[in-house]
Amino acid sequence: MKSKIAFLILFLSPALLWAQHKSYAVHNIGYFFDAGISFGATFPKNNEPKAIVEAFTTHGYQFSKTFSLGAGIATYNTETINIYMQVRFNLRDINDTRSHYTYIALRGGYSWSTWTGDNWGDDKGPLIDPRFGWSFYTKEANLRWSIFAAPSLYQFHFIPKVGLAFEF
Repeated sequence: MKSKIAFLILFLSPALLWAQHKSYAVHNIGYFFDAGISFGATFPKNNEPKAIVEAFTTHGYQFSKTFSLGAGIATYNTETINIYMQVRFNLRDINDTRSHYTYIALRGGYSWSTWTGDNWGDDKGPLIDPRFGWSFYTKEANLRWSIFAAPSLYQFHFIPKVGLAFEF
């Protein structure tokens, strides 16, 4: 349990280090990152469904107010390490007067298991994660956050999930 808490703190520490007194009302051109969590389930053939909790962080570059490209790392139930690239398109031009907008994102990458059984990393495979989301800006807290739905394909398993992310 202590190792999982330590992992989570280390995983989300960039959010604590990057938090400054700048405004997150718009996505500024330059470095960005987000950190979040999602919940879903996998439905393998001939097996019972399994609940999935994903923790993730993405780091990248915001090229314009509507386009960004990044790379990230995630884990499912601390049983996998998922490395991915993400492309994101905000469906509206963001300005100070708009407090919310929709977006689409596509993640593609690879996953390895962290099992310490017979052979570490035997359970591995591709990861495709299209996301449809809604980003919000809360002026009182100077906080940008988003909710999303993602019909993911993980190692050839379908994982529908919903999540919450904080954007910096």
